[in-house]
Amino acid sequence: MPLLSRALRAFVVVAEELHFGRAAIRLNISQPPLSQLIRQFEAEVGTELFVRSTRSVRLTQAGEVLLARARRLVDENDTILRAVRRAGSGDAGRLAVGFVSTAAYRVLPGAIARYRAKYPDVELMLFEELTGTITDRLLSGTLDIAIFRRLPRATEPDLVFERVHREKMVLAMPADHPFRELNRVPMRKLDGQAMVGFQREASSYFNAVQTRLCREHNVRPRIVYESVLPTLLALVEGGMGMALVPESAAGLRNSVVYRPLSGLPDAFDVDLYCARRPDNLNPTAQAFARILQQG
Repeated sequence: MPLLSRALRAFVVVAEELHFGRAAIRLNISQPPLSQLIRQFEAEVGTELFVRSTRSVRLTQAGEVLLARARRLVDENDTILRAVRRAGSGDAGRLAVGFVSTAAYRVLPGAIARYRAKYPDVELMLFEELTGTITDRLLSGTLDIAIFRRLPRATEPDLVFERVHREKMVLAMPADHPFRELNRVPMRKLDGQAMVGFQREASSYFNAVQTRLCREHNVRPRIVYESVLPTLLALVEGGMGMALVPESAAGLRNSVVYRPLSGLPDAFDVDLYCARRPDNLNPTAQAFARILQQG
């Protein structure tokens, strides 16, 4: 729907054609209603815009002034409508994305590249936060969408979740560790071993995963230090112990050796989710979610 009045648009067409018959054809109406519309428009403006005779139609000086300004209005109207429609379709606008650091290892870079290639006119704002902060910002509406880990028993009824990535936990070890000779390390072999663990406050998800894996496999490693990624891998590289890490982190320290684990079926799976409020109708967020799902 145009933002400008029907009468103003009719005036522009008549002024360009200087012929009511041709103008009526362009506007797809008959000539008498067009003439009446222009008369009403002149009455609203408060002055005559056309000089009419039996042989010709020409603009008055007021009409020439109005035509010049009306053309600018028409161009601006069309520009506004294009911008609004692009924003409504998700082709333009603003998108605020929250993410945890481990999303940046594998999922986030590809998603951003694909999104920016398809929607170059969207202003993309990225916020790296802890899971608790991300959840609060999603609920408050300051983030449109987020990528983060979710504990199995976590309940956020006001958010919609979609899994976008699944990977395995693997064992990181110093380059000279004897377990490097194994193709796959059984979880039971970690009993009593020196390990660098995840801090509960700063990395609650992986701390919970680590605790669950040890409990389910009845092992009690010797936790010598607790930290977060990527610092945790630097401590492994320095020989302080081994660590359980997501396989997407394996490229952070090339001198660290990584091995898959064996134990209970599917015990080592960890997931990344994208989440948003169900009442967030920002089409840019919906487009970003689709790209995440495409992998």
